[in-house]
Amino acid sequence: MNYGLVAAILVSTALVAVLAYRLEGSRWRWPMVALALAGVGTAVGILWLRKYIDRQPKASDQGSQE
Repeated sequence: MNYGLVAAILVSTALVAVLAYRLEGSRWRWPMVALALAGVGTAVGILWLRKYIDRQPKASDQGSQE
């Protein structure tokens, strides 16, 4: 996975967060805040999955020996 994907998610999340900040008094403010938090959670999840997958042993090496 590319770090570009994570960067794109964080940029779009930042734009949604700025929009939520500017929507003071609107009923859409808290849904926008929730979207911004979901974007941060998605980026963290992608990085965690990458780290988890990198720690796994290679299964393809075991299959080629048999």
